[in-house]
Amino acid sequence: MNGHIALVQRMDGGLYKAIFPDIPGCRASGKSVEEALARARTALKEHAARLHRRGLTMPPVRAAADVIEEEAKHDAVAGACIQVRDISVRVKMSRAEMMAIYGGG
Repeated sequence: MNGHIALVQRMDGGLYKAIFPDIPGCRASGKSVEEALARARTALKEHAARLHRRGLTMPPVRAAADVIEEEAKHDAVAGACIQVRDISVRVKMSRAEMMAIYGGG
């Protein structure tokens, strides 16, 4: 499976921080590895949505096999490959606006 690599590092005080090496600034933390990764998935979705609104794209996904190499490089205690599905946008418009765009019939 391919996706964005998330790495979990153990922090002082018993917390865990999940980072995305390919996506600077996108991170999450939790009281456990599992919680940090779950929050990382949410952080990744929110980051992708922000980029989409700005007309930008996410960096390319990587192969899951790259997780092990990245874990060693970043002294991580765990890693995962997280996928983000395509973003759908819901648009509200009046019937008149729809008719103007799509025509009557």
